[in-house]
Amino acid sequence: MRGSKKVSVIIPCYNCEKYLERCFESLKNQSIGMNNMELIFVNDASQDSTLSILQKFELKFPDDIIVINLENNCGPGIARNIALEYCSAEYIGFVDSDDVVDKDMFLTLFDAIKENDCDIVECDWDHFSDDSMGYTPSAFEIDEKNLCDFCDDTIKTRYLIKQLFFTSVWNKIFKRTFIVDNKLQFAAGKKYEDMYFCYLAILHARKYYHVSKTLYHYYLNSEGTVQQRKSLHQFDMMDVAIDFLQETKARGLYTNYKDIIEWMFLEKYYVYMIWDVWDSFNDTAYMYYTEVKAVVQKLVPDYRENPYRKMEYNKMDNLLLKLLDYPLGEDDFNSFMRKIWEQQNGEKSK
Repeated sequence: MRGSKKVSVIIPCYNCEKYLERCFESLKNQSIGMNNMELIFVNDASQDSTLSILQKFELKFPDDIIVINLENNCGPGIARNIALEYCSAEYIGFVDSDDVVDKDMFLTLFDAIKENDCDIVECDWDHFSDDSMGYTPSAFEIDEKNLCDFCDDTIKTRYLIKQLFFTSVWNKIFKRTFIVDNKLQFAAGKKYEDMYFCYLAILHARKYYHVSKTLYHYYLNSEGTVQQRKSLHQFDMMDVAIDFLQETKARGLYTNYKDIIEWMFLEKYYVYMIWDVWDSFNDTAYMYYTEVKAVVQKLVPDYRENPYRKMEYNKMDNLLLKLLDYPLGEDDFNSFMRKIWEQQNGEKSK
């Protein structure tokens, strides 16, 4: 019966007929009980049998499953935003349609978020492929109790630094009123929509708890990996990073967290893109470098004074950031990138 559910779980689906049954089995067998869950599947205009599979699920569990069918493909960000309007439970989680969750995941996260009165709770995760399974630890190391009081800006900033490169929603649950009150939504029509949502959520969060158990199993799909890396979607990171920077200003977050927000922007907009463009579009990397550099100097003019530039956590990132300070020509830029690429990867670039 809807309205009495403990956790709403949003699952965006696109051409996932191959994995959907596996994902659903792990959700159906949750120890919290199907009667305490509201599963919201969003068929994002799939071209395979995804919709018919979802409709079968809904027929079996009409009180526990909602299927939303989108006529046009919108991407996971918009699909999740639409599903948020349907959530009735006190807490909201997210699962990707090709992944698997441990049978105790949602009960464990529900108990933790209730007991600690948090806005967000997360768990550890591992990844698996068709060939093997391997554990990938969380970046979370705050205190022995794993409870962050984000009213302390120092703790919040430390957490943001540690989570800089992991910004997924699927190993977390959120208090629904927290999402609604802060008008949190995913970046629309772009990849990296998780980054936008998670960073804003953390900046708004009051308390955050980490469960030191591996409860989410992320599927590494090798199909099309090379093509995806070289697709135009990789430039979505640039748009999302700019949107995030501007949104923090609109929300009044920028003033209090200026240094860490600008550092996150430098890492995600500048460093990430320079590395990725050099890897994928070696011959035109200099053109993108000059464009990105100009945007950084316009939006973050005092980047040189950012205190986080002094951190020694990543030597290569610091070297790339120094490129902002020098007027390099194309030959010098390419020579520099080849050297640090070889240092980082132990191989010659293209």
